[in-house]
Amino acid sequence: MKIATPAYRKNGFKAALSLLLLLPLTACLADRKQESDAFVPEIPDSLSESMILTYPVALDGPLRNPGVGVESFHNGWGETLTEQQYPTEGIDYYRFYWDELEPQEGQYRFDTIDRLLTQNRAHTPPRMVALRFMSAATPSSGSKISQWLINKGIRGQWTGEGKTFIPDLDDSLYLEYVEKLLMAFGQRYDGNPNLSHVDIGMVGSWGEWHNSNFSDLKPLHQRYSNEELNRLVDLHFAAFPQTPKLMLISGGESLVYATGKGAGWRADCWGDWHHFSQQWSHMTHDYPHRLAQATEDDSQFPERWKSAPVSLETCGNMSEWQSTQHYSKEQVKASLDWAIEQHASTLNLKSYPIPSQYRDLLDEALLHIGYRLRVDSLLHQSEATAGHMLNLQVRMVNEGNAPPYQSYYLAFRLMNDQNEMAFLAISNHDVLSWLPGEHITNSSFSLPESLEAGYYMLELALVDRHGRAAINLANEGREPSGWYRLSSVTINEG
Repeated sequence: MKIATPAYRKNGFKAALSLLLLLPLTACLADRKQESDAFVPEIPDSLSESMILTYPVALDGPLRNPGVGVESFHNGWGETLTEQQYPTEGIDYYRFYWDELEPQEGQYRFDTIDRLLTQNRAHTPPRMVALRFMSAATPSSGSKISQWLINKGIRGQWTGEGKTFIPDLDDSLYLEYVEKLLMAFGQRYDGNPNLSHVDIGMVGSWGEWHNSNFSDLKPLHQRYSNEELNRLVDLHFAAFPQTPKLMLISGGESLVYATGKGAGWRADCWGDWHHFSQQWSHMTHDYPHRLAQATEDDSQFPERWKSAPVSLETCGNMSEWQSTQHYSKEQVKASLDWAIEQHASTLNLKSYPIPSQYRDLLDEALLHIGYRLRVDSLLHQSEATAGHMLNLQVRMVNEGNAPPYQSYYLAFRLMNDQNEMAFLAISNHDVLSWLPGEHITNSSFSLPESLEAGYYMLELALVDRHGRAAINLANEGREPSGWYRLSSVTINEG
């Protein structure tokens, strides 16, 4: 078996050319293959001389990938930040009030969501979109449901000196229209490959499962039973059965109800060490209690991240952490470490510039937030015959803290000396649920009899359902196409 060099070829010119082409990939790897923990698969002696084992060079810095890392908030509210000010984002996060999405009965603003999906799909790699639906804001903000719905006679209460109507969440007529709204958007967007997740909203102020800013309303969890609140959870599951859904950590018993049905969870005041009080904080007092309670109610809660994402939203923003809260680097690091420990995949940093004194901490944390996939080794035949099988073994490592939660498939292609694709094969190896750690895949593909004999570069990618290279790997060798040129193979005439 050859390690990171081509096997012997009878054609001396081809052998020399292949060696030269492989040198940029292998010269930096000579030391690495000697490490005691290097992966060397067991290969029968009869095959060892005809195989190539390559260790692609790893990348060290943060990557931008769909559905993971830092979120943009409403596309930065129209302000463009440089990469020095704000990390490149994998998600664009949007919240919409009901009256924005259905200003007239049955007239849904699909064009708004369509535009966002199109804009974010144009990024390389594509950026995903996350959504939340909301029905209330503040006492003085005005009603966030349209007048046409109020005129239907739904039950509720006028607050803020008659400025804002808050619907009753146990009113069957109101729930009928909530269901129509969610089903309309679910029928159009559920399962969309560019839709990262949907928050379970429509309850409380900003869909955040509280009404503490409404002094004249009874607290939500005193006003409604768990069964009544869980009805809103069920409506989100019915409308978006395929799309990941996230439940707020402060949703009371509805948290474990939702996660037990398959939802992930989110927290929206992450990083608070004394934002509201010097004696109380979310990080010290609130989150530990809520997570302990959830685990007491559901012993599987600590494992739910393995099948559904965790997302965190800053309390304020990192600029305020520095200018107003005066958080130390130790406190910021503690927040980031907590995010990693909770297997968070995304951080909503509100699209405000990151203070320079925190940036190194954030960049280091982003190496571990969400999935980070790296090809550790690639094993394949040095030569294959047209009309016969090409066998490949890939050892990939998820260096992050969570799986991708989206389907991407391991794919291979052969590129000829004109840099044209001569062969493409998409395997059934889906990274959807790849947990942190190593994943070894074995693939065999039948080469077409018409494949011309010659020397080919072997490229690898993780592709979406349309066959497009979709993921940045933590490896060197990325081509402008998004594919990774990692090795070579000689095809003999069949």
